[in-house]
Amino acid sequence: MLLVESILAKALVLAGLAVGSWAGGADITSLPYNFTIAAVNTTLPNSNSTGVPLVLGQNGASTGISFYVTSTYATYPYNDYPSQGLVDGSLRAFMKSGEWITNATETSSGGTLGWVTSRIYGGPATKIYSVSRVPAEKFPLLAVHGITNLWSLCPFSGFRGQTNVVFNVSADVPPPPFLGFDPADCYAVKLNIVPLPMN
Repeated sequence: MLLVESILAKALVLAGLAVGSWAGGADITSLPYNFTIAAVNTTLPNSNSTGVPLVLGQNGASTGISFYVTSTYATYPYNDYPSQGLVDGSLRAFMKSGEWITNATETSSGGTLGWVTSRIYGGPATKIYSVSRVPAEKFPLLAVHGITNLWSLCPFSGFRGQTNVVFNVSADVPPPPFLGFDPADCYAVKLNIVPLPMN
């Protein structure tokens, strides 16, 4: 009887911690389901509460390795990586076949939410991502370094320029010429984690 009571007490404590973490807005570094990411404008009205769909947009390639950037589907209308996952702080992208060879890269101030894919080169994945369940929000929010409120969408220049997710943009700082976008053209967003149905 004492063993059963002990097990039940531990289960209740763990359940309370899990609920408390989500309810209090604490960061979670692993999710038991795959999801998509959508951007919701925080400065202007949105057409829906989910947000605009985001995809992995092309950002260059070299022998044995490809680079991607998180773009709006409207500016890069291809979706070769239709689901993402969060495992131990690493953000993963899965191909349509379910194969996983793509991880999000380090994200720093003024930089894009980038990705790298390779079948040849391996290495530890960046472990800086999490989600935060904010009580007023319909969906959990994507965080980097525990921060959910410094994401922006920025139109990039060039042929068929994509609108990409950038972290911690400051319009007050003159952009270096290599940046590829003007911070004054960016607008703040929150990144919703939209769960996918389990198969």
